[in-house]
Amino acid sequence: MGDADRSVGYARALLTRWSRRDRLTVLVVAVTTAFLIGTALLVAAAGAQTTTLAGEYDITTADYHDSSAAARAAADRDDLVFPTAVLRGPDGTEHRFLGVPPEASANGLQGGADWQRTTLPTPNGSVRGPVAVRTQQRFDGPGGTAVYNVRPHETGDSLFPPEWYVANASTVTALGGEDAGAVVIEPDRTNASLASLPASGTPVQAALVFLLTGMREMLTVLLAATLGGAVLVLVVVYNVLRMTVRDRLRTIAVIRATGGSPWRVLSLFGLRAGLIVAVGVALGYALGVILTNAIVNAAIYGGLPIALTPSLTPLALTVIAPMTVVLLLVGVVAGVLAAQSAATRPPARLDGSADTPKPAPESGPLGRLRAALTPTLLAWRTIVPTATTLAVFAVVVVLVTSLAGAVAPLASQDGGTIAEGDATHVINSRIDTSYASALRSEGIAASPEIVLPEAIDGEPFLGLGANYTAFASVTNATLTRGRAPNGSGEAVVGADLADTLGVGVGDALVLGGSFSPAVTRVTVVGEFAAPGIDDDQLVVPLATAHHLSIRSGQVQYIRTAGSDLPDTDRSLPDVGPSNESINVTGVSAPTTAVADEPLPVEIRLHNRQQTSATRRLTVRIGNATRTRSVTLEPDERARIEMNLSVPRAGNRTLRVGSVSQSVRVFAPNALRLPPELPPRGPPNATLFVPVVTPTQMPVENVTVRIGTATASTDGLGVAEVRLPAEPGTYTIAASKGDRSAATRRIEVSPTARRRLGARITVTPKTATVLERPRANVTVANPWNATLTRELALVSPVSTRTRNVTLAPGGTAAVEVDLTGGGSDERASPGTYTVEALSKGTALARTEFTIIGDDRLFSALASTGEYSTGTGVGHAVRSIFGNIQLVLGAMVALAGLTTVGTTTATFAQVIHARRRAIGIHRATGATPRGVLSTVLVDVCLLSVPAVVIATGLAVATTRLLGAMDTLTVFGIRLSTQVPATVLLGAAAGSFLVALFGAVLATVPFLRSSPTALVAHTGSNDGSRARRGRS
Repeated sequence: MGDADRSVGYARALLTRWSRRDRLTVLVVAVTTAFLIGTALLVAAAGAQTTTLAGEYDITTADYHDSSAAARAAADRDDLVFPTAVLRGPDGTEHRFLGVPPEASANGLQGGADWQRTTLPTPNGSVRGPVAVRTQQRFDGPGGTAVYNVRPHETGDSLFPPEWYVANASTVTALGGEDAGAVVIEPDRTNASLASLPASGTPVQAALVFLLTGMREMLTVLLAATLGGAVLVLVVVYNVLRMTVRDRLRTIAVIRATGGSPWRVLSLFGLRAGLIVAVGVALGYALGVILTNAIVNAAIYGGLPIALTPSLTPLALTVIAPMTVVLLLVGVVAGVLAAQSAATRPPARLDGSADTPKPAPESGPLGRLRAALTPTLLAWRTIVPTATTLAVFAVVVVLVTSLAGAVAPLASQDGGTIAEGDATHVINSRIDTSYASALRSEGIAASPEIVLPEAIDGEPFLGLGANYTAFASVTNATLTRGRAPNGSGEAVVGADLADTLGVGVGDALVLGGSFSPAVTRVTVVGEFAAPGIDDDQLVVPLATAHHLSIRSGQVQYIRTAGSDLPDTDRSLPDVGPSNESINVTGVSAPTTAVADEPLPVEIRLHNRQQTSATRRLTVRIGNATRTRSVTLEPDERARIEMNLSVPRAGNRTLRVGSVSQSVRVFAPNALRLPPELPPRGPPNATLFVPVVTPTQMPVENVTVRIGTATASTDGLGVAEVRLPAEPGTYTIAASKGDRSAATRRIEVSPTARRRLGARITVTPKTATVLERPRANVTVANPWNATLTRELALVSPVSTRTRNVTLAPGGTAAVEVDLTGGGSDERASPGTYTVEALSKGTALARTEFTIIGDDRLFSALASTGEYSTGTGVGHAVRSIFGNIQLVLGAMVALAGLTTVGTTTATFAQVIHARRRAIGIHRATGATPRGVLSTVLVDVCLLSVPAVVIATGLAVATTRLLGAMDTLTVFGIRLSTQVPATVLLGAAAGSFLVALFGAVLATVPFLRSSPTALVAHTGSNDGSRARRGRS
């Protein structure tokens, strides 16, 4: 056989004959690939679930521009430009007007969801707004003043909020002047996918874009995981190929001596590494598919809420194919690097000596210490590959722990969620908002909520429709800046989400609908801090969420602060606090009081236990307290009244248990001006000004001053005062002797109309579903002129209108049933508003509350389903499955991968020192003794390796956070790693290193000392024969 044939034979053997460690490498690569493949399949399955949930939607976006002229200039031909401006009404309140362009179609948008069809408003030359009846209103804007006949909106399914006024575009542009902005609707008839997502604007149907952009962020995280897996493959293949090179030095020498170039040697080892990685990747793909499906099936069998079906979809293929290529290329590079030193040396210098003689030990204490800290069998250079592999494991642990910390509140057992019993997932759940009032009537903190998937400028995040006060009561959220929302156009943002979106107090955001087209604009008025994922949400009022998601009166779920519902046969188990057996379900007291005089307080109680109970009640207002002991029979309800007085005047808070109410306390001799006095009036008009005491008794001889005009009250406590002739804002001041004076502001304007005064009193203010609250409406004419006005009384069941004519100083009263006139009609529990309107302006407004009884809980039990955890958590789990299971699987697979990698690293080092191990064995050392020596060396090497790995993990996490890679679905993962997590990651890394060392050492302990000393066990037969000669 010639040299060329011998060279070809050696080359074939080099490629096709694999040792046991090569097969171990295949297994390690397979485990690493299985980890990446399994993660990719889960992400792709979530993407498939996204398509199932959202259906086929076209992406239409909305954006806001500060200038309507600039918006029209920049708009495309198919874009719709809606000019918008904020105008001031006759009572000084601000209203948003939207101008509809002529080209807008009444049926321009079709909602994808079955339950809602969305239309564009069509004013047709009129002005439409949030009024119950047709009315005439005056509006002031930068472009001037105009009076319009305002009609009610035609439909409740408009693309824009019902509280916005709608007019022709030319009308809004004229009144808005230079301050007029514009909402631009940009239609796009391309179906949504990961490759075609809007980079700017807000989708009018945001759910699909939210999910797809979140998928894209998860793919970015998966790319980082792929890079980590590539590092592991590089380390493993490099270490194993280094052992192969050491065993095959004679083969390399033959190839080089027979004319083989260094490039040929490098290509052979690169090809060998590529083949090993290719087989490992193929096996890993099979393992990844099998293990992922096995985990999902086991979870389903165990009753966990998994909704994913992992399979090789086109989306999964777009992730797996590049991942496979990267791993193959890394394997080839590792093989080339491992063979570089041997391939470039002259054949004569290729020596098989693997052991390097150690220097003689030093004497003295320092020498003994250095000898104690010096490994006996292993080399210090092992620290670098060991630290690298452990760093990847530590990064996985840190990231998974951070993600688990972010989503921990999703599965918290400290709260609960009530959702529709037969809903497939919480997003499809519909439950009556009034159930929250029923829970609160039992002393249970409850927050009705609606999940709002949103996306702005390609950034997905979670919005939440909720009353902020109720939301804070069940999440422990605290405002850190600004205030809570007061209307549907306001919102508060979590601190983490504010950082993610780059928004703050005062910024405005355009929001889109969830599954049906909708658009609104909110201003951020506050920023809050809350634990976990709650800090990554934008909280808007329920009225805003109803426009963006589901119809008014319903929510997706009700979140509670406790872990149980009232524990009776009629309902689900109790959600409320269990430390008090008697609950304070409500408190009623006057909103005004007189210092040092009794304040009556009515307290409603309910004993929820099945035994008699006693509770000591404490009523507190300011520094005044009153205590009383109450005993109730099982399931008994009671109302008790307690009186206490407040020594000093001022604004006070009345507290009974966890229930509170604001009370304004006046001095006994204080003067008061009725709140029903009109805020505006025309010049030179004569106004009747009544002055009363805090107990509503008239006061005579009081001096009333408006500008330079003064008058005194008569025996009925009324002064007749002429308003100034010059327009402006003036103060109405009432004074008498040493009594506390009363003041009120009034605007004098030529455009002001004489407005009636009105007062609404509801009796009872808090009623059960069996009671019928009635409203007494009293209107008065405070002007020295006869007035005729059309009045509208808007109640929960109807809107009643009538014309009234009142003489100067005259009054009229009417009483109305607020819950319907039928004997079988009942109002659902909740808080309702009653308004008296005149030409669309609210003269008076008040609220009353309906609380539930036992039958309401029966209805809740029959239609609702209670479970622990938050509603957002149920929504996430319904889409992506049980997140804890996924995270646990990630840590387990990462641990297996790291064990295999460290095993390969230590096997390479031990392989290089196998002659030393053989000598130890030949001189009397037992296998257990050799293993103990190796473990001691591993401990010495692992301590600095673990420190380095932990530092690399922290640095990598911080770097990923700085690159905004650790934000998924708007949830920003914390890069502040707790010390306990670092210690846990370090301890886990240390144990992984020990376990890998054991696996690497055991095969060598099974070989005889003679074979180890002779370097047997390799596939290089000629090398073995040389050792025996």
